[in-house]
Amino acid sequence: MKKMKKVGSLLLALIMVFCMSTTVFAANTNSHTITIKNDKAGHTYSAYQVFKGDISNGKLTNIEWGAGVDGANLLTELKKKTAFAKCTDAESVADVVATLSDTDLDAFAKTVNGFLSTTVAASVSTKPYTMTVSGDGYYLVKDKAAVTGDDAATKIILKVVNDVEVTPKSSTPSIDKVIVNADDTKGNGTAQDVGSVVKFKLTSSIPAMDGYDTYKYVVNDTMSAGLTPVDADEDGKIDVSVTIGGTSYSNFTVEQNGQKFTITFDNLKGQKVGDVVEITYSATINENALTTDKETNTVNLQYSNDPNNSNSLGKTPDKTVYVYDFDIKIDKFAAGTNEKLAGAEFILYKMDGQNKLYYKYNTTDKKVEWVAEADATKVVTDAKGVASFKGLDSETYYMHETAAPKGYNLLKSDVEVTITATYGDNGQITSSTAVSSAGGQYIQTKSIENKSGAELPATGGIGTTIFYILGGVLLVGAAVMLVARRRMRD
Repeated sequence: MKKMKKVGSLLLALIMVFCMSTTVFAANTNSHTITIKNDKAGHTYSAYQVFKGDISNGKLTNIEWGAGVDGANLLTELKKKTAFAKCTDAESVADVVATLSDTDLDAFAKTVNGFLSTTVAASVSTKPYTMTVSGDGYYLVKDKAAVTGDDAATKIILKVVNDVEVTPKSSTPSIDKVIVNADDTKGNGTAQDVGSVVKFKLTSSIPAMDGYDTYKYVVNDTMSAGLTPVDADEDGKIDVSVTIGGTSYSNFTVEQNGQKFTITFDNLKGQKVGDVVEITYSATINENALTTDKETNTVNLQYSNDPNNSNSLGKTPDKTVYVYDFDIKIDKFAAGTNEKLAGAEFILYKMDGQNKLYYKYNTTDKKVEWVAEADATKVVTDAKGVASFKGLDSETYYMHETAAPKGYNLLKSDVEVTITATYGDNGQITSSTAVSSAGGQYIQTKSIENKSGAELPATGGIGTTIFYILGGVLLVGAAVMLVARRRMRD
């Protein structure tokens, strides 16, 4: 009777990470259903009979090794463990199993998994995952094959069967990336000056890890060439900050290879299920961004997905965010014509409250700076009437002409230019006042005309001729008056 009570307690020991609801039908039946309530397709579940016996009033009696296990060799292996050292047969093993904690039951299930026979009681590979087994007993249910993609294998189940439903409560992690202080509302897209530092934040949560001895969690990040990972302490690796559940966490390693790096957590066991994992790091927009339409930062997460195979890893879909910068292109021409004007000189500024900040492109550090007027970068239009200010945020700017083309008037007022950008849900630009051609830089063109100065008469022209004629007339008149006066005296 004591043995029957111990074996019966197996019904209460949930060895797997499952929430279980059990429906008991008529006792002493030899046909039972096992249903795995998993919404994800692609699993193949197989059931193996570990113990056989008779179910009576929810208890298993007359226990022997089942057809799905190599009982003799399993017993030899179990006897090496202190708890099973005195066991002599299937029934005595079942007595010990009835006393095990959940953790020890997991270990027992894994041991059994190594001594399964080729006899499969039942198998199912399509939803709903329901299979029918013949014979009362204690069954082990496992994923037959390794899962792929962003799924995870189901933990080994050991259950005494009447009809039973089990629902996995284990979960697969996901990961999200956003740009801190992005331009779009979802954090997926932004524009900034070349040389600016962009901060990225990754969020995930601790999944259920029941059944795993260790749990690996690997973040894979790839930045495009226009982003340089920030290495503040100059150790050759990107600086990464991690918190779990709001508390700083340091048990991870970082490996970097150019634009790619990985953050590896070798074992997250012991962390609280559901706690938020937050990872932050930054990148500088470098000069490579001056020739591309956008910069990308892509992340995915690899994670342990099979409690029976420590080398098996699932992977989440990629998540990408986008970083932009813009150019202002001057199109300088003569008023009333299509003639392009070289030699027009401009500086650029933006307003910070009542103050003017002037654009400077630091050619040494390859970045945009905002400085006093005396230090501003001056651009001069070429023979095609073109000059540019490069690597800008989306904002309102003003161009001030400091020198006009030869023979033309200096502009009387500054030229306002506003760069705008609208982002889709994925962070990519859907509309902008700037234009990108064939994957090149987004450029906003501003056409500016110059008027020529008032033309003075040239030497030898009609103006001097008129002066000569008038002068001659005056001389003749003076001569006539002089002759007339002499005659009057005479």
